[in-house]
Amino acid sequence: MKYLLSTYLLLALLLLTVLPSAAEETEPGRGWGWRGKHKAGEMGPPPFGDYCPRRHADHYGARQPLQTPDEAKERLRLFFNVPPAQISLRKEIRMGYIADITNADGSLSDRVIIDKRTGRIRSIR
Repeated sequence: MKYLLSTYLLLALLLLTVLPSAAEETEPGRGWGWRGKHKAGEMGPPPFGDYCPRRHADHYGARQPLQTPDEAKERLRLFFNVPPAQISLRKEIRMGYIADITNADGSLSDRVIIDKRTGRIRSIR
């Protein structure tokens, strides 16, 4: 009985000393994603800084207020990459414009709203 108890005690002590060292990370900064590709503490800035590569000299997410319906139509043309003939402003509302984007065959592709204050575009179809 004493032999069995001492064996269990020895096994428990052995596990308590081995498990914490196995759980520790051997090399800092190794893991999933971005941190795993660089050494710890060497996180540089994003590749484009705070600028979006598709927009010229604008901060990403910056507000771009619209003054006229023509500006709204131009913004939609650039966003959807379609000819101006495929964009029709249906209605001007207090906070923005409602526009229809059509396919080349004339069928409705999307109905969007563009906010006058921010220039943000969202689908409402």
